[in-house]
Amino acid sequence: MAHESSPIPLRPVGGGVAQQARPHDDAPYRLFIATSLALAVFGGFLLAVVLPLAQALELSWGTDWLALVQVHGQLQLLGFAGLFVIGMSFRLMPRFSGRTLASPELVRPLLACVALSLVMRAIAQPWASGTARDAVLLGSAALLLAGSLAFASIILRTLAHPASRAEATGWYFCLGAVAYVGQAALNAAIIVEMVRRDGEVAPYAKDQALVFVQLFGFLMLFLSGVATRAIPALTGNARSNAASKVAASMLAAFVAAYAAAAIWAAYRSATVTTARVEDAALLGVAATFVTVVWLAGVFRPRANRVAAASQIQFHFVRAACGWLLVAAALLAWYAGTALADGGIIDSYEADAVRHTLTVGVVTMMIVGMALLVVPEFAGRRLQHPREGGIVILLLVALNGAVVLRVWPALRGIDWVASSRYWPMAAAGVLAILAIAGFALMLVQSNLEQRRPGWASNAARTQRRPHP
Repeated sequence: MAHESSPIPLRPVGGGVAQQARPHDDAPYRLFIATSLALAVFGGFLLAVVLPLAQALELSWGTDWLALVQVHGQLQLLGFAGLFVIGMSFRLMPRFSGRTLASPELVRPLLACVALSLVMRAIAQPWASGTARDAVLLGSAALLLAGSLAFASIILRTLAHPASRAEATGWYFCLGAVAYVGQAALNAAIIVEMVRRDGEVAPYAKDQALVFVQLFGFLMLFLSGVATRAIPALTGNARSNAASKVAASMLAAFVAAYAAAAIWAAYRSATVTTARVEDAALLGVAATFVTVVWLAGVFRPRANRVAAASQIQFHFVRAACGWLLVAAALLAWYAGTALADGGIIDSYEADAVRHTLTVGVVTMMIVGMALLVVPEFAGRRLQHPREGGIVILLLVALNGAVVLRVWPALRGIDWVASSRYWPMAAAGVLAILAIAGFALMLVQSNLEQRRPGWASNAARTQRRPHP
């Protein structure tokens, strides 16, 4: 649309390097990205290596291992992915809504609340004990709930306003913000129960319901909103606003139905009815994922509008959409089989779907869209025009991590020996190397672009003949 200021790297229609230089941008997205990557490299992805290694080497960590598994999930979903998505949504919302960000004074306190909450839980849940542990856990839950309310307030007041031009993307974001509040409330209930019964590990069924809302309700709604808005511009497809609103509503409705049934089963009693509702809702989620890929148009391009310097980076987006179709197929097969049998999908099946989404879709989309739209990487394409090999290595590493991590889960009960954890550990190594490399590239570009005259230096680099 003509009124939008697009951050998407489309093929240029005029202008030179000076027009492509990084614009001044006071949005605090860099703080969110920096915190996200720190929690990933030194927390979530590090645990993705250490925890499988502990099992492969048959180390006896007892319930501490299970507690660290739950910490790993929270660091990845709310720390790495969550903070990255929140930070970038704050940067993009004014551009596609035509409105300034509501309550900007809440943005930095929100970041502090969520980050501190995750660090407090990561320390207290596996390591602390007694009254101090209980206080820290309750404090972490309160901080996350406060941060979620601030986040929802910013999103809803910005995008649900009558003057907003966010269209269907606003639906995805607003529904995702509601899910974010829902997961924080559920997390608080789980933490209170842990403290009351002096437990170190959240009950499995309740923790799985929490993870589902965080992944399917919050992250997938936001990423679907970005995909159905940004990708069509790159593939030459027209955005279907009405169909996207339907897809957003469907995904939110199916997620709510599954979450309600799963929470009822976890807190009251699991019945055939709750199982059928869960299975039917998962089938609906699978269908919605396919719809999102279709609306994004990545596999049915009408034109290639990706700038020449961004062609390799766009492969991350293609890969993410491909893995989303794989997740949809797995979800449909597992949920359809469970519905026919009158049960629910088992833990191995849930693990396969969950890590196809978290590594293959969420991580791949975060890296891919960041390489395309974050100003530091836009400048980097000018400063380092011949480092496509490094980007390809990142792409290969992340895809390899998906395969290695999902493989043992697909084998399920046919591979229960401790050797199943070796490919999981290898997947963690590949993922942490890819994310660490991505973070180093971002830091390097940020430092380079702070130097005086970086745009003119980039122009000279771009004009050098290729060897």
